[in-house]
Amino acid sequence: MKEKEFYRSVLKQTLMNKTEAKDRIDAKTGFAPSVERKQLHLSRRAVIAIVVAASLLIVGSAAAATSIFAREGYVPGRYIQKDPNERQASDDVIPDVEQAITAAMPTDVSYELRMMPEIDVDGKIAGWREQMGRPAYNEEDWAWVRELKPSIGDVLYDGKALYVTTYVETSHPEVFYYDTDTEQQLWIASEEATYTVNGDSMAHTMELYGENWGNSFTDHSVKIVAEGQITDGSFPVKGIVTMTQRLYVADALVNDMQPENAAIAVIDFTFTFDAAAGRTVAEDAHVSIPLSGEYIVSMDEWTHYDPDTEAIPNCVIQNKPLNVDGVVLDAKIEYRPVGIYVTLSVKEAPDTWTHYERNVLLSAIRRSGGDGPDIPYRINGEEPHTPEHMNYSASDAIYVLLPVYPSDYDSVTSLTLDLLAHRIVAANGEKPRNDWSWDFGKQGGWEFAAYASEPLATFEIPIPNNN
Repeated sequence: MKEKEFYRSVLKQTLMNKTEAKDRIDAKTGFAPSVERKQLHLSRRAVIAIVVAASLLIVGSAAAATSIFAREGYVPGRYIQKDPNERQASDDVIPDVEQAITAAMPTDVSYELRMMPEIDVDGKIAGWREQMGRPAYNEEDWAWVRELKPSIGDVLYDGKALYVTTYVETSHPEVFYYDTDTEQQLWIASEEATYTVNGDSMAHTMELYGENWGNSFTDHSVKIVAEGQITDGSFPVKGIVTMTQRLYVADALVNDMQPENAAIAVIDFTFTFDAAAGRTVAEDAHVSIPLSGEYIVSMDEWTHYDPDTEAIPNCVIQNKPLNVDGVVLDAKIEYRPVGIYVTLSVKEAPDTWTHYERNVLLSAIRRSGGDGPDIPYRINGEEPHTPEHMNYSASDAIYVLLPVYPSDYDSVTSLTLDLLAHRIVAANGEKPRNDWSWDFGKQGGWEFAAYASEPLATFEIPIPNNN
């Protein structure tokens, strides 16, 4: 029996049949659905622009110092998206985060710029240009690109992700505008980086994605904001890091998706920073959250591409009851200068549960379409607000960042997180069929979905100075 088939067989033993499920679901559908949320399907370039821009737009500040509006949607990368002077002028400055940026102490070291003839060793870039109907590379046409000069801006390591702001000085900033009508159209993309620690010869490689999005320029410099997720535990918690970021100067008229195939030039930019800026400010804490009862959850079931039959993958979503008696969640609390990270995972579950049921439960908690989960937090009993969801490509955990900083600790008397169980009640404008399922066929998903929610659990996050 295949692993997925085993999951299904166990799930069938755990859940009720369709008739029983429909009766239970009908009895529970009095809950009003939440606001419709749109899930966008975008190109790779747009995705980077939004993941880095949508991972990057500022708000945020200390509970006592500024209003709650300054913390809505806060993530560290969004904070550094604004230039320091702009942050100060808009009163959006967060002293704790500013101190972390200052503590990183980024400095330039060196850079190497190589033009297309030096990097196109296998002729792949030239082939792309020809395939896309672009003229062959001519050194005279692109001579000005040799004068591009990178410099380092803000660097912020928050203990889980690295955010790097790079500026590239240019005499032709208009060429890098998205809506430019110049004969040459370029964009700069960060794709990867290598780093060493304290002069150690051991080099590590990491993905560091970002690009110049929108019309982001300062003093004839193109601004690139890149993000790299730290998931393998190899990144240091202290020490000077020497990093080399690879920047592709890509011809936007050749390829809008793969900068390495459209490069006019490559810049290898080396800089240093202090990793200790991402330190913890208090010992980690754990909170156990026992669950009980029965909840209706939405389950995705996919059929995968079959190369023999060339069948197109199919997506079916069904609402089914899930009993959570005996389930205990673990909330790991990390206190950092950039905020409080909460990592939710399943600590205990019935013996009949597999990874499938665990992931279904976590999916029900974080599921709310394309704009993050509905996991409200409340400070000192205020109105609930929704924090950012930090996925880090994991299906067995939920990462939440709460905009509460060390300077807040004395003034925060309570910090609570509300967990909800979400389920889909309409998709693409359609309500489910009698068996409470949607079969999306070749669509493979939905563009619009409406949700209903039920309270699952509420727990309090300890504040270091209040213990």
